[in-house]
Amino acid sequence: MMNTRLDMISNISQEVRTPLNAIIGFSEQLSYTTLDCNQRELLASVENAAGMLMQIQQNIHELGWLQKGQLYLDTYPFSPYIIFDTVTAQLSCRAHNKHLRFEVTCEGERQLEVTGDGERLSRILVCLIENAIRYTDTGSVHCHMQLKKQVSGHVQVNIQVRDTGRGISPDRLPFIFEQYMYNGTPVEGDLHGAGLGLALVRALVELQKGQISVESTPGKGSSFSCSLTYPGLPAPQTIVVTQQEVGQMTGQFMKDRYILVADDQEMNLALLEKILTRWQCRFDKAPDGVAAYELFVCNNYDMVLLDLQMPRMTGMEVVKRIREDKEPSKAQVPVLALTADTTMPGNQAFIDAGFDDYLLKPFREKEIYDVIIRHLRPVPVNVPR
Repeated sequence: MMNTRLDMISNISQEVRTPLNAIIGFSEQLSYTTLDCNQRELLASVENAAGMLMQIQQNIHELGWLQKGQLYLDTYPFSPYIIFDTVTAQLSCRAHNKHLRFEVTCEGERQLEVTGDGERLSRILVCLIENAIRYTDTGSVHCHMQLKKQVSGHVQVNIQVRDTGRGISPDRLPFIFEQYMYNGTPVEGDLHGAGLGLALVRALVELQKGQISVESTPGKGSSFSCSLTYPGLPAPQTIVVTQQEVGQMTGQFMKDRYILVADDQEMNLALLEKILTRWQCRFDKAPDGVAAYELFVCNNYDMVLLDLQMPRMTGMEVVKRIREDKEPSKAQVPVLALTADTTMPGNQAFIDAGFDDYLLKPFREKEIYDVIIRHLRPVPVNVPR
C-alpha cells in the first residue's frame, strides 16, 4: 500500500515538473528586472510557494528511489563550507520573517574541499533548518558546522541545528525519522508537513555511512546533529575561480561560450534563452532531437544541453550519435541531460548513457550554473574564439 501510494503521487508529481520549472525559472528571471517594492513582495511569495512545492517533489521521488533500492550517490569535488554558507543565507530570510534570531557559526578550515555528493549534503541542511524555522515561534535557530581534517586525509563534517521551538513529545521522538509520522489524530496547534523530510534526511545520512541523532524537550526546543565523512582533496586541487563563480553567480565564466540547447517544450527553451542571454553566451536552440543533431554536426559547441524526451530523436539517441562522431574533439564535447523524468536512478545511469551529468527539473539558475561549470573546460587566455 505504501509503495502504491508513493508511486501514484510520484507519477502525478512528475507531470507538473515542466510547468513548475517554468514558474520557478521565469520568477527568478523576473527578479533580475526593475520592480517596485509591492511587486517584489508579491514575487517573493510566488518564489517561496514554488520552492516549497519543489522541495516536496524532490523528497517524493528520492524516497521512491530509496524504496526500490535505486538511489545512488554522485561523486564530485565540492566545498562543504560553501554549501553550508549558501543554504543558511537562503533560509535566513524565512527566520527573519518570523522575527527569529538566526545564528550561523562554522568551526574549522573553511577552504577544505572534499569529493562526494554535495547536493545531498545541501538537501540534509535544507530540511533540518527549514524544520527548525517552521516549528519555532519565538527565540532563535542556531546552525553550526564543524570541519575536522583527519590524519587519513578524510574530512569529517559535523552539523548541528538547534532551535528554541515547540520541541517533540517523548512519545513521538522515537518515530521522528519515520515516513508519515504525522498520520493520526490532529493535535491543536500542530503543523503538519508531508511526513517525508526527516525520513529522507535519515536515509541520505545512512546512505553516506553517517550518523544522525535528535534531542528534544517539549516547550524548550530541539537539537538535530549529524556527522558525515568525505575523502578530502589536496589544497593544490582547489578551484578558486570556480568557487568564486559559484558564490557570486556572475556568469562571467560563461561569457562567449557556444551552447546548443534542445527541448521540445517551448517554455523550457524560452527560459534557457533568458538564462544564456544573461550569461552573454552564444547559443542555438532545437525543438527536437533531429534538429539538435543536425546543428551539432554543422557547428563546434562548448557544451550541449539535451532534454531526454524529444520527438523524432530522444536525448539518449542524440548523445549516442555525438559520442560516435569521428572527430575526437566533437565526440568529447560535454553533454548534460535536462530531464523531468524521475525514474532515472542517478548520475551513473546518465554517465553510462554517454552524458557527463544531468539536471532534474525544476531547477534554479544557480543549480544549472553549478553543474555546467563543473564540466566546461577553461577558455585559453589570449586565444581568439
